[in-house]
Amino acid sequence: MSTFPETTYMLDPQISERINASFGRQKLMQFYGATIEGIDNGFMAIAVPPTDFLLRTSGIFHGGVIAALADTAGGYAATTLYPQDVSFLTIEFKINFLRQAKGEKLIAKATVIKGGATITVVQTDLFILNNDKEAQVATSLITLIKASK
Repeated sequence: MSTFPETTYMLDPQISERINASFGRQKLMQFYGATIEGIDNGFMAIAVPPTDFLLRTSGIFHGGVIAALADTAGGYAATTLYPQDVSFLTIEFKINFLRQAKGEKLIAKATVIKGGATITVVQTDLFILNNDKEAQVATSLITLIKASK
């Protein structure tokens, strides 16, 4: 299953480089062992492995880890829409957990629903990978505001 959404245009390589550099500075994502699985215009996918400190004692991903991954992917999906260096702050966040997240890898796929001059809305769907099959474990809706620098 492809990580990238179907789009009609390519992401500017400078935007991709900027996002990769920024992601490399994200201490929480480093701590999680997160990697970028895909970047495209209005899209970002991030994955984390099931490391002991990210899991509940039952072996499932902690809900806080799932939420942080959703929020991070959503913020980066929003930044793909801008050629200049911008950042976003989450002003509203809703998540629905659909099933236990236990597997080989947790993947967040964020897609911009509506990009605006100030406010951007992103949906992040989260999947667990097992035996090359993805099962959705959560979905979130995130409202972001472009931050002043």
